[in-house]
Amino acid sequence: MRADTQYFESLTAPRKLERRTLVFRDKLTNEQPKKTAPALVFRQSTHPLPYFAHHQLDPQYFPLDIGQPCGGPIVDNRGATADNQAWDDEDSDAAADLESEAEDDLNAEGSHGKPKRRRKFDSAKMANAGDIKKMKIQGGRPAVAKKVTADLDSDDEMIVRMKEARFLEKDIAQALIDQGRTAYNPKTIGTRWRRIKAALQKRQDDLLDADLTDWHEGDDDVLLQAVIKTEKEVKRLKDDIESKKWRMPVVNFSQNACRDRYEALQHGCAKPTPESIENPNPEILERIRSRKEKERKIREGNQMAELEQKNVEANGWTSRMRTYF
Repeated sequence: MRADTQYFESLTAPRKLERRTLVFRDKLTNEQPKKTAPALVFRQSTHPLPYFAHHQLDPQYFPLDIGQPCGGPIVDNRGATADNQAWDDEDSDAAADLESEAEDDLNAEGSHGKPKRRRKFDSAKMANAGDIKKMKIQGGRPAVAKKVTADLDSDDEMIVRMKEARFLEKDIAQALIDQGRTAYNPKTIGTRWRRIKAALQKRQDDLLDADLTDWHEGDDDVLLQAVIKTEKEVKRLKDDIESKKWRMPVVNFSQNACRDRYEALQHGCAKPTPESIENPNPEILERIRSRKEKERKIREGNQMAELEQKNVEANGWTSRMRTYF
């Protein structure tokens, strides 16, 4: 116990300071110049100092040239500053090189009448500037609002010709771009084709009413073939709608059974129901009992669903909707 106390006292006892000579880069510290600390000011200044940078200094206390720059810009032998020279060489816009000759001639003559040398046009800057801008559609003329009429231009004639040849819309748009025509979006080709076709049909109807045109030989045969093809398509659509009619009722019977039962009821030859038989046999009674049991279970299930729905509406939550953490 005594040894522990002595060890603790030796650690906490004040140490003797040793005076050592400091050497900095093989030189004594006494040889280095000593910097004295600035004198402390123990009194408050009578002149208020600015708190923010935009506050004005007191001209009666501060010298007038305290905010002036220490030096000016570097000037070369030709009298132009380095900043302006760098701006002219590197940061000049390519549009400044495209000034008119008249403006250059007016600005070229100075007080001595000596014309200045015109700077050489650098086409590489214009090419680089064009590469930066990414066009949405490469090639072709930009699409602008153009009214659809029966008097077709070359672009609309090409659309009509390729549409009648059953080309895809993207192929039509690409063909217009390749020939330097209007660059339509492929999604607008179909819409424009329908509007053009409606305008052409209206023009043809007006010509028929005015007796300026007529049905020619061969048009009647094409009309009859088109009507026959259309009747087949209409019949197919009617059959699809008719079959869908029997799939829509929510019952436990198939669409064929529903159709046969409906047709039998319409013709009055439907099979009587088991409940309408006066003296049913045990087999029919068992069918009736089984049917009533199924209906009872369905009613109970519907009642439970209604009660659960009311509980949800009243309480806003159920045990299934709880969140456990």
